[in-house]
Amino acid sequence: MQPWLVGTLIATAVLLPNLLLVAFPPHNEVPQPHVGIVFAALERAGQLGCLVLLIFAPGEFSQPIWGVLVAASIALYWGLWSRYLASRDARALFAPFGFIPIPMAVFPVLAFAFAAAWASSLSLAAATAVLAVGHLTVSWKSYRAPARDARRVTRDA
Repeated sequence: MQPWLVGTLIATAVLLPNLLLVAFPPHNEVPQPHVGIVFAALERAGQLGCLVLLIFAPGEFSQPIWGVLVAASIALYWGLWSRYLASRDARALFAPFGFIPIPMAVFPVLAFAFAAAWASSLSLAAATAVLAVGHLTVSWKSYRAPARDARRVTRDA
């Protein structure tokens, strides 16, 4: 399989479940804490870097063990989306999975990190590090933000 196709499949597998929020919005409000421009910018830059590098400069995917770890990270991520769909509770997007805090932020970052190792791509590893700093910080702050019921907010407005 062509490296750009493998990279595109990985990027799509990580991004696609996010469309579920559009089709099946949560019954309560997703926390939107103030995270500051630095972490927001790092998150967006890391996302863009990972996607662009996976699709347009993926490297050569070799050692299959890394591919297995990419697939496992994505499978766990998709499984956590099923947890969200079962409840449609915004808190499920950030709730721990066993001993792993904010797993819906951790597993996509791991998928990109394993893809960087699989492709032997230092540039993808660097973009993943930037993504990790931004995305994990933003997600952690969202997890720690107080939950508000969207129905209550609507009635009080």
